[in-house]
Amino acid sequence: MGKDEYAYVLEYLPFGLSDSKDRKAAAVILTDSLGLLLVALKKDVKVEVGLKVYIGENKREEVHHIIQRITPDKLSGNGMISLSERISVIVGENEEKYIDIINKLGSINVRLHSLSLIPGVGKKMVQKILEERNKGPFKSYSDFDSRVGFTSGISKSIEDRIEEELAGSDKYRIFT
Repeated sequence: MGKDEYAYVLEYLPFGLSDSKDRKAAAVILTDSLGLLLVALKKDVKVEVGLKVYIGENKREEVHHIIQRITPDKLSGNGMISLSERISVIVGENEEKYIDIINKLGSINVRLHSLSLIPGVGKKMVQKILEERNKGPFKSYSDFDSRVGFTSGISKSIEDRIEEELAGSDKYRIFT
């Protein structure tokens, strides 16, 4: 996987993070590959939440440099809402990618299957998923939900798992 070229602004911080000594304008962005980054903005640049910004190697319009990777606990309440909304868009736009991941997930060890890390998936559900997967790969979120009987919706569970992984609350990663 190559470097991300673009990211979306989740939160504009006119004076940087609250614990920052450098009180310059910054923003929290989320890349399409689900990297949560704090970036320094160029002088006199203000950005709106939801704006797509270029972060690649060429000349950047808004972003001066990437400061660091951060966790969601650094976000305000509005930033968390923006994060959830952007993750939802990414999961929705990349259905084929995430279904492919589910079709390929295997065991972590003899007692733990990767599928059980997804919120709402217990041991019985893992068995049902594996049985259905053996009949043929899942083709979409709705195909997964109907074949497995997953009433809460796998796309929402994927979104929840991504948020958990970004928070660093689990040593295992599936989607990030």
